[in-house]
Amino acid sequence: MSLDICPWKYGKRWVYSITYDEALADLHRFAVPMHEEYKIPGHVEVVVGQLGEIRNIGSSSFNGYRHMNGAELRDLLARGWGVGNHSWSHEIITPETVDREIGKAKQVLEEALSESIILYCSPGDNTNMADHVLEACRRYGYLGAMSLTDALNLPGDELFWINRTALHDHYYPPFYSAYDPFRNIRQAQETQGWLIDYCHCPLETAVHPNKDCSEAQLRQRLETVLSEGGDAVWCAVPEEALSYHLMRRFARIETVGDGEVGGDPQGGLKREDPEVAQCFRIDLSGLPEEVPYRSLTLEAGVPAAWCRDPRVVVDGMDLLPEVVRPGVLHFTTQVRDGSIVKTRVEPPTG
Repeated sequence: MSLDICPWKYGKRWVYSITYDEALADLHRFAVPMHEEYKIPGHVEVVVGQLGEIRNIGSSSFNGYRHMNGAELRDLLARGWGVGNHSWSHEIITPETVDREIGKAKQVLEEALSESIILYCSPGDNTNMADHVLEACRRYGYLGAMSLTDALNLPGDELFWINRTALHDHYYPPFYSAYDPFRNIRQAQETQGWLIDYCHCPLETAVHPNKDCSEAQLRQRLETVLSEGGDAVWCAVPEEALSYHLMRRFARIETVGDGEVGGDPQGGLKREDPEVAQCFRIDLSGLPEEVPYRSLTLEAGVPAAWCRDPRVVVDGMDLLPEVVRPGVLHFTTQVRDGSIVKTRVEPPTG
């Protein structure tokens, strides 16, 4: 008998997230209703120094559009979206400005939303993924940092350089490209990758074709993710995928016996209990306190006969696992440091 952690939640093969830099209010014209239609959660990156204001940043193509305010961002959170910090000013972050861009921005955004902010998203380009920036992210309690590198994220990858795929009409010259709704999906399926799209504010036509897609292209992408992913894709906000990544990284599973769990009513094991098959303890030592979502999908290897009426007990609570293949059960559960998992069967009859 065995107990292992699945690479991704619910035993899914790969993960899909989508982010919208700048958090512009015009996302409500097309993007937000589209996400409601397809039941895919989105994620916005906020330029905190212009929260709720008309955008006025250098020569940005999005100047004149309004950034969402606190109430609008709280509405997105209520819809299941996530929110990250896209810096205070959207300028190059220097060692002299890093506390404002990373620290103050996090504090102000958290106060506006009454929500912890655990993700930083680099504005402009990867210049703002410099060592002094990432050091500040760690110091201020972020759990990850998103870059502008077009690549997937694998289950064991570094979380302070998270890659994102540009969901844009076409790329800058001299590296021209055509819009591809299938971009990186096949690789994500093959490598059990985490694919994160990024764009800005899809409208009838892309505001800036090298930085955005149109609303029709966004719809095509979401439909492709669902049609190609089927039951194998987990559509999640980055905070949830990142949390699972960390839970999987820090969790340690050990087999324990009745003497090791003693009389704990939540995990106690008595040798005379005919239902008990195996008992495991989950150790989460070192897991950062900031991790917001603390569930794991576990895979139990059991004798074939147990699949007729499979049951597991986690911290004293009965769960009904899913038989995913002969002798293999999957179940998703909240866990804590020291959680006790027991695989078990009905007592013999007769």
